Amino acid sequence: MLQEIKKEIEKNVEERKPELIELSEYIHSHPELGYEEFLAVEKITTYLINSNIEVENNYCGLETSFKATHTQGDGEIHFAILAEYDALPKLGHACGHNIIASSAVGAFLATKTAMEIFDISGKVSLIGTPAEEGGGGKIKLIERGAFEDIDAATMVHPTSGTTRIAGRCTATYKFTIEYLGHSAHAASQPFKGVNALDAANLFFNAVAMLRQQVTSDTRLSGILVEGGTATGMIPDYSKIEYSIRCMEEDELPHLVEKVKNCIQAGALATGCKVNIEEEKGYGARTFSRVLGNICREALEELGEPVLPDFPDDFGSTDFGNVSQLIPTTNPYFSLNKTRVSLHTAEYEKLANLPISHKAIERSAKAMSMTVVETFLNPTIMELAKEEKNELVDVNIKPR
Repeated sequence: MLQEIKKEIEKNVEERKPELIELSEYIHSHPELGYEEFLAVEKITTYLINSNIEVENNYCGLETSFKATHTQGDGEIHFAILAEYDALPKLGHACGHNIIASSAVGAFLATKTAMEIFDISGKVSLIGTPAEEGGGGKIKLIERGAFEDIDAATMVHPTSGTTRIAGRCTATYKFTIEYLGHSAHAASQPFKGVNALDAANLFFNAVAMLRQQVTSDTRLSGILVEGGTATGMIPDYSKIEYSIRCMEEDELPHLVEKVKNCIQAGALATGCKVNIEEEKGYGARTFSRVLGNICREALEELGEPVLPDFPDDFGSTDFGNVSQLIPTTNPYFSLNKTRVSLHTAEYEKLANLPISHKAIERSAKAMSMTVVETFLNPTIMELAKEEKNELVDVNIKPR
């Protein structure tokens, strides 16, 4: 029966493929920043409404979030498929969120149809999640209770190289640092100045030395935003944006303290005052091997080569925050055999080439198959939840 259902899912996605491609191309050609994705949301929700889907707009009070849900039978298991559709400043859809959105729509509609035809009990939701590129839309949705009744979630993300089922990714923490000094003429009276640029330089040197004392999965990076206005004056103000990334959430507090000591060192050595703004960013992604193995098998059945195991990556996503609450699986679909960096002009073009159509089709099918198989076999969800609580072998493959 499962194979018959999978064939129906494949048929449904293939029938909708031209519409899903048109949706993706529209979003790609109308890039919008986080919390401003009004055109994308209107396009998606109009398509859903025209497909006889009831849509809740302004979901959880976010103007560019939405939710559509289908329940069949008792709806005991609730599986969410997440859509992203925000773009990057100046680069447009160089992270392929147009593909994420259209794949999610296709997966949701195929799942709904299969549930109706085969009378499969379950509850599936499509949730539009704005502002992943720095705005933390999923974090706001979490804070407002959007995931409280959801058992598991999935979403796709484009990549390059070989398609994979994502493992861990990094948690983030951000600083805005301002050094306040005292200006003086750099030639006639430099001894009367307190140099805020020197403080910034000392900070960057201190964290450069810190790199040797952190684990290999830690990333430290930052930029000097302001550092003076004229060479003939001692700078009385400097500003730095700095970030920490690491795989292990538990390591963040220790890294934060070390970086703060480096910040204070710059102030102490120069006599500057310092203002520090801190912001906890995205959570480290955890992952379900149970759900991931189901998704992997679906992709391989569709003819897509998939890397073994669950490779780490050094990006960050607010899907990581979702993954800390419930079991998740996050397939990364390759658009190019040779590695092409996300967030580049080259990838922006790649995200709208014909290979993106294949990504939409296969991703939608695989995610739908994963959801439906979970509905058909409740043991999958039981094991995924036990795995989440570290009660079972994470390599177990339910059948």
